[in-house]
Amino acid sequence: MLASILLACAANSFLQPAPASDLAQSEPKPATVLVEPESFTDRGGWVVDQQFMDLMGSPFVMAHGLGEPVQDAVGSTRLPAPGEYRIWVRTRDWVAPWNAPGAPGRFEVKLNGQTLNTQFGIEGAAWHWQNGGVVELPTDVEITLHDLTGFNGRCDAILFAQDTTWQPPDDGKELAKFRSSQHGYSHYPPDVGDFDLVVVGGGIAGTSAAISAARLGLHVALIQDRPVLGGNGSSEVRVWPEGHTNQQPYPRVGDVVSELVRKKGGGDGNSKNAHVYDDQRKLKLAQAEPNLTLMLNQRVNSAVTDRTFSSARQGEGDNQRRKIYSVIAQHTITGERLNVRGDMFLDATGDGVLGAIVGA
Repeated sequence: MLASILLACAANSFLQPAPASDLAQSEPKPATVLVEPESFTDRGGWVVDQQFMDLMGSPFVMAHGLGEPVQDAVGSTRLPAPGEYRIWVRTRDWVAPWNAPGAPGRFEVKLNGQTLNTQFGIEGAAWHWQNGGVVELPTDVEITLHDLTGFNGRCDAILFAQDTTWQPPDDGKELAKFRSSQHGYSHYPPDVGDFDLVVVGGGIAGTSAAISAARLGLHVALIQDRPVLGGNGSSEVRVWPEGHTNQQPYPRVGDVVSELVRKKGGGDGNSKNAHVYDDQRKLKLAQAEPNLTLMLNQRVNSAVTDRTFSSARQGEGDNQRRKIYSVIAQHTITGERLNVRGDMFLDATGDGVLGAIVGA
C-alpha cells in the first residue's frame, strides 16, 4: 500500500521516529536510561495527561489532588551496571509563566526509598531537565514520585546518566530522536488494518458516530486517547451530557446517545463521584459491535495524505480536495505507533486535531 511504503514522509514528521542515519549522529551515552512514569505499573494518584504529547513527543503524569497530596507513583528500572549516576527529571514550575510564587507543583523523587536532595517542579516556566544530583545506585532501582502539595505537580521523564558531565537534549527534534533511540521505536509504524471509517476521538459524538456506522455495516476503527470513552461525559472530566435530542424533523437523532448515557436522575450532574458517569456502560456498548475495532489510549498525531507524497503538485491550490490514506496513532503509555488506514475519516476530537494535521 502507498501509505505503508512511503510512511516515512508522513505529515508532522517531527513526531515520527528518526531515521537510523539521524540517530547515529545523536546517539546517547551507552549507560543512559530513560524512564517514562506513565509506564509505571503503579501510578498511584498520579494521572496521565496526554494533551501536549503532540508537542512533547510523550505524555506526562500529573498529581491532580485538588490540594490534597496524591498517592505515590511507583515504578522500576534496571541500570546497565551499579555505580554513580546523575539524575535528571523533566518537569516545570507550571505557575512560573505568571510569576506566581510558591511552586504549587512541588514533588520529590525517591530511589530505592531514599529521597533525592532536590525538590522538583520548583523552577522554570518551560519544560526542561532539572538536575537531581549524583547518586550511587545498584543495578535494580525502584523509583517513587512523591507529591508534596496535590496541586498538579508534573513529571515527564526521569533520566539516569552514568556520564555525570553529560546533559540530555532539550530541543524538540533532538529530544524526539533521543526518545526514539532509547525506546527503540520503529521508524515504520505497523499497519493494524484497513477500515471503511476511522473515527478519531471517543467522546459522546465520536462514540455515537462509530456505533451508528458499525450498525450500518461499515468496518469502523474508533481511536480514543484516553482509557475510557465519553470525553467530557466520562469519569475523568465529569461533565454531564446535556442537550435536546430526538427532535423533529429528525426524531431518531439521539437514540444512540440515550444508549450511551442514561436519563438524568436526581444524583446526576457535573462534578459528581466517578461512578455516576458509568464508563463501563459506554465501553460495553462499543465492545458489543462486531464491526467496531476499539483502540483506547491511542492519540492520533500524524497522518499520511496525498500531499505527503507531492507537496507541490502543478495546478493544485490550497483549496484542492485532498485524500487521507491513513492516520498514525501513538500509544499514550508505551509510545508505540500504529498506522491505521481508512477510506473515510471523521474528526471527533473536539479540537479539530485531525483537521489541523491534514490542513483542512
